[in-house]
Amino acid sequence: MVFRFLAADLDGTLLTSAKTITPYSQQVLIEAQRRGLTVILASGRPLYSILPFAEQLELQKHRGYIISFNGSLVWDCTEGKAIKEQAIPLSLIPELAWAVGNGFHIHGYKDNSIVVQGEPDEHSQYISRANKMPLIETNNFVQTITDPQHKCLVTGAPRRLWHLERRISKQFETSLSICRSESFLLEIMPKGIDKAEALRELLERVGGRTDELLCCGDGYNDINMMRIAGLSCATRNAKKRVKEAASYITESNDRDGVANAVVRYLNL
Repeated sequence: MVFRFLAADLDGTLLTSAKTITPYSQQVLIEAQRRGLTVILASGRPLYSILPFAEQLELQKHRGYIISFNGSLVWDCTEGKAIKEQAIPLSLIPELAWAVGNGFHIHGYKDNSIVVQGEPDEHSQYISRANKMPLIETNNFVQTITDPQHKCLVTGAPRRLWHLERRISKQFETSLSICRSESFLLEIMPKGIDKAEALRELLERVGGRTDELLCCGDGYNDINMMRIAGLSCATRNAKKRVKEAASYITESNDRDGVANAVVRYLNL
């Protein structure tokens, strides 16, 4: 199999537990790009928090791409512009916030900050630290959010969040896509948005095929994109369901799992 494209998730996959790219992984991915590999960073993160990693990997120089917000924003690193954008309409935010209700924290984005309804909990703090984006605490989420949203987040106790996911998935089945990326985290996007669809559209745009795609992930929101790839690798630290969907289990994110997969399957 000849792989021309690599799609890699960030948190728990390419990034270490300290949220960094190791020098070895950086070296391998830059060398792979010099030999013709197109690197696509596919993450639920906002674009703002992915761009520094794209710069570290020299994606601008080597015609790489970013899939952010799970696919509602796709960025051409060389051109420095979005080639796809889709957002939750501002008119839908009040209904969504009301449906989430009390006992959970709903999050959105404003400029380069994260808006959270109510006093931030440990999960809100985790999101803030991981993305290096400050929190804006508000008691009126609807009034504070002034722009359409590429994605909203809801955090809460895992069991209660599972019930909420079932309820709002049914309520908004024609207008929103909802997925679980962590046991404590729901990600809410415009209808039809996920990493797999964004990858299909991007590959079609650049003249690529899914069987030329090597895909690496660890979380529930990576499963669909792993299923469409010619070869999929789950990191050793991945969720059980993700490992079951993968063709191969590579090393953990703290042991250069993505780089090891690239070396193995691209014969570097």
